[in-house]
Amino acid sequence: MRKFKNILFTCGMLVLAGTLLMGTLHSAFAQRAGVTARDFTVPTGQDPWGTAFDASGNVWVAIPSCDPTPQCGNSNPGALAVFNPSTSSWVATYHLPSGYAQAFFLAIDGKGRVWFAMPMNNSIGMFNPATKAFSKWAVPTAGAGPWDLTIDHNGIIWFTEHYTNKIGRFSPFKHIFQEYTTPAVNSLPYGIVVDAANNIWFTENNSSVAQIGEFTKGTIKEYKIRSNPPSGLTPHLITIDPNGNLWWSEGFVGMIGELQVKLAVPGTNNGVKEFAYPVSCSNCGEHTSGISVNKNGLIWFDDSLQNIFGSFPDTATGSFSIYAAPTANGHAHDGLRVDSQNRIWFDEEFANKLAEAS
Repeated sequence: MRKFKNILFTCGMLVLAGTLLMGTLHSAFAQRAGVTARDFTVPTGQDPWGTAFDASGNVWVAIPSCDPTPQCGNSNPGALAVFNPSTSSWVATYHLPSGYAQAFFLAIDGKGRVWFAMPMNNSIGMFNPATKAFSKWAVPTAGAGPWDLTIDHNGIIWFTEHYTNKIGRFSPFKHIFQEYTTPAVNSLPYGIVVDAANNIWFTENNSSVAQIGEFTKGTIKEYKIRSNPPSGLTPHLITIDPNGNLWWSEGFVGMIGELQVKLAVPGTNNGVKEFAYPVSCSNCGEHTSGISVNKNGLIWFDDSLQNIFGSFPDTATGSFSIYAAPTANGHAHDGLRVDSQNRIWFDEEFANKLAEAS
């Protein structure tokens, strides 16, 4: 998950297309207009990361003020900031208290409480906007590194343990943890999501493992992305399209992947397809990290080293559309989400900005 700073990438808006399917690269080029992007400097700190939307449509941003590689030496616990799209302004900033650590990913529950994982002190945190109070609970496994998190249909908090080979769940009602070990050793779980049937899906970020995990009926199943994954294949974040299929970002291979759930067989890569997007900077490298889907079935993603964001149809047909992030060298990263109005939001980590595309 290492990222590299100070990589020069400047380009105009480009629209390109390319698909890698069953080992064959197909490329096409197209022109398409209509997407514009702008960005907003965060009100405090640096290195903005995860995002989430509250019931009013505000964008919450985690601002850890450090870049984990994979640890942070920064003692500043960071902050949470709130952006109002209606006024294009930051409306609140909440600094994490002493004794807390940096928040990286966010999830908001049905009561409006903001949940976040703190890998640097091995805790799950919560901020209640109604009372302005912070709370935290230590993960049972020492050094687990709670990372991404999601909330299931029963209000249970699920999270990946990035420094171990586990996922965990936390009951906000009983304040009880449960942890589950992946069959794969040293799997380094990263992104996590819940599907319509309340099954939990997550990525296994270690390139020597490179699998998609599913927790269902008390058991973890694993699905290979490739039989022999290359060293750069490090699945990051994961999302679900309107058809219930899984999509994920693939790290340093410049691709996104899809698992068609009805074709999936544990222990194999049945139902998996990967799609390569064209790159504009030949010497920048690729790092696909953020990924989300809009209500029209477009899969949106970003690449921090290319400093681009783009979309691809969830039908797995047609062209990629690729666009330059608003600020050169901005490092478009993990915090990409699509809101209810189909606006794309993502963090520009090294520019210290929140970007909006519409």
